[in-house]
Amino acid sequence: MKTTSRWLAAIILSALSAYLTAYTFETHNIVARHIIRWNGETWWRTSPSGSLFPWPKEPGMLEALSKVDDVDLFIYSYLIEPWVLVVLSILMWGLVGICVYRAMRE
Repeated sequence: MKTTSRWLAAIILSALSAYLTAYTFETHNIVARHIIRWNGETWWRTSPSGSLFPWPKEPGMLEALSKVDDVDLFIYSYLIEPWVLVVLSILMWGLVGICVYRAMRE
């Protein structure tokens, strides 16, 4: 019974880690191409603006600056710029490895 719950935990953590890794990759890809800092503010390079939550969405094609909304600004400032999402992805995969190791040991 204990082994089954450990495998279940490993599977759930693997799914969460895969989602977080895909989100991190897609977010960094969109941010690198479409978000800029200018005059101390954060902007989308094109309009209509894109989104980073709940899943990253590219902005439109009109060449005009559009302001980043509060949720996206939080994600950009506190999770993307300091590379917190990348660190969280690495830690999650480490946790998956530990769970799989423990499940295999029994």
